[in-house]
Amino acid sequence: MLFFILSTIGKVLTKDEKRDRAIMARIKARDPDALSELYDQYNRLLFGLILSILKKRSEAEDILQEVFTTIWEKADMYDLERGSVYTWIVSLTRNKSIDRLRSKVYKEQKKQSTSLDDEDVFHPLYPDKNDPLEDTILTDRAKRLHAALDKISNKQRKVLQVAYFNGMTQSEIADEYDIPLGTVKTRMRDGMMKLREILAKELEL
Repeated sequence: MLFFILSTIGKVLTKDEKRDRAIMARIKARDPDALSELYDQYNRLLFGLILSILKKRSEAEDILQEVFTTIWEKADMYDLERGSVYTWIVSLTRNKSIDRLRSKVYKEQKKQSTSLDDEDVFHPLYPDKNDPLEDTILTDRAKRLHAALDKISNKQRKVLQVAYFNGMTQSEIADEYDIPLGTVKTRMRDGMMKLREILAKELEL
């Protein structure tokens, strides 16, 4: 549902898609050095994404390892002629994170719930000063992304947040937070359109 956001953000956050595709071609050819290069390029950004979803460092570390293991084992699943490498690996990372979030074991371990009224959902607080997510956020590109998120309404931003980071469907959001389904759809549509417009302008800078 939020796939276009991934694609647009990818164009803002990545520098060289041609390089990434070359790396993926080498991974398909079973070059372990290529996997190391891809890891060096994206591990901090992906770790930040996973941590934003799971809120647990140990879980995030496990999922990050799973992601790159999957990239190595299933590199043939990526079609060099379709889509960006960034979009593929971020989608893979999000899917694995959501699967863990929804797993029975993780639900039993997690004692807190995310609220639409929680202002930390887009700007979570992490105690470690040298946290990889914090380092990523401090980059110019990540600053522009957060600035774009700040430009849409709180209601739009928070509905998109629980849909993306919590993996909730529109119907689940409506039921969980007692919001009419039509309202949820409108907020998500308007929010995504606004983000598309803002991020497209970023690409022109």
